[in-house]
Amino acid sequence: MNDIIKDVLLYMTAHLKDDLTIQDVAYHFGYSKFHFSREFKKLTGFSAADYLSSIKVEYAKKELLEKNYSVTDSSFDAGYSSLGTFSSNFAKKTGLTPREYKYQIESLYGLTKAYEQASSKGIQYRSKKSDPISQNQLAVTVHYLDDYKPGVTFIGLFNHPIPNHKPIVGTALTHQTAYQLTSIPDGTYYLLACSIEKTINPLRYFLLSDCHRGRADTAIKLPEQSNNQINIYLREPLPEDPPILINLPKLLADSFKSRNL
Repeated sequence: MNDIIKDVLLYMTAHLKDDLTIQDVAYHFGYSKFHFSREFKKLTGFSAADYLSSIKVEYAKKELLEKNYSVTDSSFDAGYSSLGTFSSNFAKKTGLTPREYKYQIESLYGLTKAYEQASSKGIQYRSKKSDPISQNQLAVTVHYLDDYKPGVTFIGLFNHPIPNHKPIVGTALTHQTAYQLTSIPDGTYYLLACSIEKTINPLRYFLLSDCHRGRADTAIKLPEQSNNQINIYLREPLPEDPPILINLPKLLADSFKSRNL
């Protein structure tokens, strides 16, 4: 299945509106559902069900923001038959309900843009699962493509390879390329980064399919990790990339709130 995994991912994206199931995808490519699901996760690091659910939410998010569709129309267009299931999945993967997401764009964009223009030092986001007494740290350096002009670059340490949940810890960089992540509890994580190029288009901060992205080559296991100096090389997006669903400006706002800034 290794030689067709890109075709599988692209097929799922192309047919997500067709009330697609994992069994449908497995059958299309000549596999049983069990064998397909097992090989899919082995090759990608995430489950086929999580990927399908994530690209559905990403499609609906574009309908909500780019086309200004209603929550109901966006959910049905993304292949959901239940508005309740859609709203629940959307909130779980982005951190906000569809309605909240749509109507917080302006305020979150304003906060992020002000941070981008004024901040010379990154601020660290810490989830409730972070450990303030942990000695685990990671020094992360981000490398950009030539001629790329970053506006704000988000770095996060996630529990799963798809950034459709809040990171354990993270940061937002504007004028620097390196940062020391601290308060990391023991565990296995995926280090991911995405960068939003300088722009005055608010939607570019929330619809991240075009943003440059990168990740650590392998999962990071702490405290076993011997090399705590990690380089992330950002690249342009690929059609088969999993979506970046977490609301990054909301994470930044939560970081300010937790510090009473």
